[in-house]
Amino acid sequence: MNDKVTIKTIAKMANVSHTTVSRALNDSPLVKEKTKKEIREIAERLNYSPNLNAKALVEHRSFIIAVYFTDLNSGTSPSFMSEMLHQIKEMLPAGYEIAVDSFAGLRRANQSINLRFDGALVVSQSSSDDVYIDQLAKTGKPVVVLNREIERDDLFNYASDDYSGTVTAIEYLLRMGHKKIGIISGKEEFASSQNRLNAFVDVLNKHNISLNDNWMVTGDYSVKSGYNAMEKTLNAGELPTCIFASNDDMAMGAIRACQDYGFNVPDQISFVGFDDSAYSNYFIPRLTTIKKPMREITNKGLKTLNNLINNKNITPIEFMNIKPSLVVRESVKKIN
Repeated sequence: MNDKVTIKTIAKMANVSHTTVSRALNDSPLVKEKTKKEIREIAERLNYSPNLNAKALVEHRSFIIAVYFTDLNSGTSPSFMSEMLHQIKEMLPAGYEIAVDSFAGLRRANQSINLRFDGALVVSQSSSDDVYIDQLAKTGKPVVVLNREIERDDLFNYASDDYSGTVTAIEYLLRMGHKKIGIISGKEEFASSQNRLNAFVDVLNKHNISLNDNWMVTGDYSVKSGYNAMEKTLNAGELPTCIFASNDDMAMGAIRACQDYGFNVPDQISFVGFDDSAYSNYFIPRLTTIKKPMREITNKGLKTLNNLINNKNITPIEFMNIKPSLVVRESVKKIN
């Protein structure tokens, strides 16, 4: 970056006012497209980078979007968090940065919410977040809640329909001939865990398939918990022909446990996961899973938040529960 290059430098070269340069770089509709293009080309050629602190003072903004998770230390799998943050960064409005925190971290440190942000994205996993979501809403700043369906009508809310996604997974296993099906469920207090477990039980009951308590084990969404849960199942006597893991990380941990104990996957035990994480297509065997629509959820959330920050009137408030889809790979064997 050349520190000597300013908006006035660009204005002089483009033969326009510095106000026009500022508007052009902020994509204002008040500037003609031809002029915008010329100004952007000059700015790029000079390697111009705006002074965000000065811009923030002028526009009374922080140019920060706060991203809150439920808990960064437990229950949020590293693959989910990293993919979520990657997508948010990829779709961020120009000139913005993110500040990441968790409600559990605030609770442990007995801290209040830092209000130095223009808008907040809440990646919610538990109803324990509701008290903080309420605090954020009362600030009057734009807030959009992602990932979990919430029970309020004043905030935009984009979530994944985890119940229907699990129904799709278990119905697929039944079509593949499996009737001895186990589950590794996620962290008990997370809404996604509850929804996926409820759907699992409902589908098996609907098809008059008995539930085996030895095949219903709880993890915490981490790879290690999947491994440990599978060890319990393998040492419990009769084995299921298939395991539904409530996320891909636990599925991959469970598959590794099977391999360490000398079981072939999927010939002896099949697996289906949930999320379609970046690793699932490269694991051995490639993991059949439910693709959680996080890119669509993130895209809708950020577009909405950006519009709210820029005082664009959006009505009505949207509440969307988006359906996941089945991704068939190699980890489920068809039983004749």
